Amino acid sequence: MAIETVSTQTQVSRLRKGTWMEVDLDRILRNLARLRRKVRPFTRFMAVVKANAYGHGLVPVSRALQGKVDFLGIGSLKEASLLREQGITSPLFLFGRIFPDEAPLALQMNLVLTVSSLEEAKAISEVSVGLQKTASVHVKVDTGMGRLGIPYSTALSEIEKMVTLPGLKFDGIYTHFPQAERYPEPFGEKQLADFEKLIQNLRRIGISFPFRHAANSAGALRLKSTWLNLVRPGIALYGIYPAPSFEGEIELEPALSLKTRIVFLKRLAPGESVGYGREFITSRPTTIAVLPVGYAQGYPFHLSGKGEVLYRGKRFPIAGRICMDSMMIDLGDFTEAQVGEEVTLVGSEGEERMSPEALARLAKTIPYEIVTRLDPGIPRFYQTRESSSENLPF
Repeated sequence: MAIETVSTQTQVSRLRKGTWMEVDLDRILRNLARLRRKVRPFTRFMAVVKANAYGHGLVPVSRALQGKVDFLGIGSLKEASLLREQGITSPLFLFGRIFPDEAPLALQMNLVLTVSSLEEAKAISEVSVGLQKTASVHVKVDTGMGRLGIPYSTALSEIEKMVTLPGLKFDGIYTHFPQAERYPEPFGEKQLADFEKLIQNLRRIGISFPFRHAANSAGALRLKSTWLNLVRPGIALYGIYPAPSFEGEIELEPALSLKTRIVFLKRLAPGESVGYGREFITSRPTTIAVLPVGYAQGYPFHLSGKGEVLYRGKRFPIAGRICMDSMMIDLGDFTEAQVGEEVTLVGSEGEERMSPEALARLAKTIPYEIVTRLDPGIPRFYQTRESSSENLPF
């Protein structure tokens, strides 16, 4: 997919006519630096960029992180292909599993693969031997997530068999915490103890791994270990807290803003309705602004009648139901609004801020969903210390 680079302020203004996002790459790098200061010295880093870099844009975020982390964590072969096509040479760590017919492409792109069972390892081994290649793999152990991974109870015996397979280079072993954002977290502490015990038992029979990891953003901040040497931050890289309790533990800078423009204005009399279901009935003369953003662009329908936007540095409520590709805002007695004026749906204006965390609380979801569901087709503009911008329709 072609990348259009915006070189002048005129072009930037022209492109920012509808709905767009602004992503500050320097903030992501500063968040990375703050996370480094929170873990043990010499800890290695995997930056998780799956799901379109949590909605921030896979390619530009990966470019910004290239050379600054040890791995980029991805979720699919499609993401891997896109990154390789765009010249990203960093080690790519593929979460999840691949099917045997996908192994040749994965090996061609030099991906680091996850193996969650002896059968899976055998399938990748067979393909590797046939292609005369060696696959770099990390063994995943299920210590309580209940998702992918070798069950902890059988991990020792299965891994002992795995490491004899040809065509595989066992570079890592890892597990995953299901609720590291809680505090205190006795379940996570038990997971960590079990995982460390497994690593020790493997070492006793002569099996060791260069990389040993368990911690996502929350785990990196809460669950410490002297046995592990790599962390996998995702949400915190983008300036979003895994849970409200982390706000006092680390300062993060939100990297993403979602903005749009007023496309229509109308003045309504008392008793008139707005939107599907007529769930908003005016109680006074009011000005309604129409914005070209709806649930098709990834803005949560569950914010209907609950959410707010920022306009001219003030908060204004969403009026009625959010539509597929539009929403209505109640501007009340404010009659000076103009078509084409900027409105912020996520981000800051003046002293006010509309954060993914706040929107998630109103929508009864998690901030991860707020940002990852944003339409990849929304133009994204990237700010760096060189003040360059790009429009990337990924």
